[in-house]
Amino acid sequence: MPEVLIAPLNKVVNLNKKEERFETPYVTFWMDQEFLCCRYADNLHLSLDIAVFVVESRIFFAKGQSYPLLIDMRGIKSTTRQARQHMATIGATLVKGAALITGSPINRTLGNIFLKIDKPAVPIKLFTSEESARLWLMQFV
Repeated sequence: MPEVLIAPLNKVVNLNKKEERFETPYVTFWMDQEFLCCRYADNLHLSLDIAVFVVESRIFFAKGQSYPLLIDMRGIKSTTRQARQHMATIGATLVKGAALITGSPINRTLGNIFLKIDKPAVPIKLFTSEESARLWLMQFV
């Protein structure tokens, strides 16, 4: 069973009355219009422990509500097979659809492996442009 990381590593930062961010050492979450956005930390190795922590953090931040996700995964440098499988199954909980923003060729390859091998349980598409990702996600609002 994976070790659960301790919640006090998290902090909620109120930027103003309308915007709230939830920051962890691995990912930052915020709401932007009808999308739940997240950005992974730079040079992240996504292990199963971290994947479990990220999914639990997202559900906590979203207060159990379902949203389209805009995910900036450019910080992810590697993943384990178990982490990808967790994200494709349990990680799809309360996700209407997800747009993955990729950067480097290695990062895009990780995204393609996730889509082709792990076959996520919700609609997910890779993008290099945030604008294109947002347009595609509108169908899930």
